[in-house]
Amino acid sequence: MNDITFTGGNSNQRDFYLEAIDNTLEKGLAAKEVVCSITTGFRDIPSIRTAPGLNPYHASVADIGYGFDAVRGTIMRIHQGESISLAKDMLVFELDTLRISEKQLNPNFELAVKGAKPDTFYLIEQSRYLNLQIAESIKEAIRLGKAFLGPEWKISHARIQNIQAIPRL
Repeated sequence: MNDITFTGGNSNQRDFYLEAIDNTLEKGLAAKEVVCSITTGFRDIPSIRTAPGLNPYHASVADIGYGFDAVRGTIMRIHQGESISLAKDMLVFELDTLRISEKQLNPNFELAVKGAKPDTFYLIEQSRYLNLQIAESIKEAIRLGKAFLGPEWKISHARIQNIQAIPRL
C-alpha cells in the first residue's frame, strides 16, 4: 500500500491522524482565505500600500496557502491508496515548511502595517486575529504529525533538513 505506518499503528490510526491533520489545516485555510483578501485590500490603503513589508507579507500568506494545499494533497493521495515513495518524508517536509512560512508571517505583517492610519486599525486587528488562527492550525497539525509518526518524525526531519527551503526573513 504505502509507507505511512508507525510503531504499533494500523490503518485506522493512520486514517484518524491524517483526517485530524487535514481538518486542522482546513480551519487554517479558511482563515488564510480571509487574510489573503484583506492583504490584497491593503494595496488600496495609502498608508499601507508602499509599506516595505507588504510584499513579503503577501508572499508569506501565499506560501502558507501553497503549504496547506501540499499537505492536504499528500493526505488525499495516501487516502486514495496511492503508493508514495518517501510519503513520511513528504509529510514532514510539507508540515515543517508550513512552520517556516508561519514564522515569517508576523514579522512581515508588523512591517507592512507599521505607520498605518487609525481608520485601518479594525482590519489590522482582524488580520492579527486571523494570523493567530493560521499559526495555531499549523502548530496543531505539526503536533498531530509528530504524534502520528512518533520517533520517525525526527528521522524524517533529519533527512529533509538539507533540502529545506531557506526562509525569506
